[in-house]
Amino acid sequence: MWTAATMVNNENYFNKKNTKLENNLHPWFITGYSDGESSFSIRVRYSSLSKFGFNISLVYSIGAQINPENYKLLELLKNYFNNYGSISKCGNMYVYEVSTIKELNIIRNHFHNFPLQTTKMVYFQLWCQVLDLIKNKKDLTMENFLKILSIKSVFPKGLSNKIKNCYPNIDHFSKPEFELDFNSLDPHWISGFVQADGTFGLNYTKDPRRILGYACQPQFRISQHKRDYFVLTKIIKELGCGNIVKPSINRDVYNISVSNSKDLIKIIIPFFDNYPLYGAKLLDFKHFCKGVYIIKNKGNLNFDSLNELKSLAYNMNTYRKFM
Repeated sequence: MWTAATMVNNENYFNKKNTKLENNLHPWFITGYSDGESSFSIRVRYSSLSKFGFNISLVYSIGAQINPENYKLLELLKNYFNNYGSISKCGNMYVYEVSTIKELNIIRNHFHNFPLQTTKMVYFQLWCQVLDLIKNKKDLTMENFLKILSIKSVFPKGLSNKIKNCYPNIDHFSKPEFELDFNSLDPHWISGFVQADGTFGLNYTKDPRRILGYACQPQFRISQHKRDYFVLTKIIKELGCGNIVKPSINRDVYNISVSNSKDLIKIIIPFFDNYPLYGAKLLDFKHFCKGVYIIKNKGNLNFDSLNELKSLAYNMNTYRKFM
């Protein structure tokens, strides 16, 4: 269980600490971020020049919402991978992509040394099989081409109808089972995973039971599909706090929730000071820290502090504006 060396007990913590930011991403941070946000894709596209009628390519990609802070994060990621790949815009996202065989081998080596911890590992392993099959596209045989289509068929998007019409007798491929890993999680991995799927929120709402008519409840949350429920239990074990909230009816997403002020101040805030976040998430975390200490000092019982809490809450996460 991770615990802070000493309990933080005053609001000056935000100003004294919380400014550490590494210029180089930790390898486990990259894996955690990738577990939450990346894709290992097999692309099969029509080509009249290909002897099979389709070209096959592999891509490692990871995205972040468009803003200057997130772009800096993707630049750090690109720098880690020897400046291979490129960053481009796609809708409201920046996307970092690596797609050449030489560069993808660098990607593969990273995730062999710092393995994925979620069920994404299964797709990565299949992706690596395809990488071995297409190392020399000139020598790609029909047998291997069909094997690639068979592997592609078990990925979430599967095969297009056009491919199925051209190759209707593709062999069934049995996707390997995900093997549970009971080893502890590296704290940098947790930070990277939170970068992708965590939220720091200040829930500012009307509350007639309060003297001033409003309340602000801080909450740290990690959301994840039920298939990776096991990972959420490991995160709680490592942090030493938090509860898993059951999904609503017809929902398949589970949440880790930490809203207890003592846990937020003693565990969550010091943890992310020691294992820093990046991009817009870091800015949200800083606002969150300010809000937690205002609430701790009963600042939500006076109008000035309540207004500051409101300003913080409405200038973070989806409300944040960038020039």
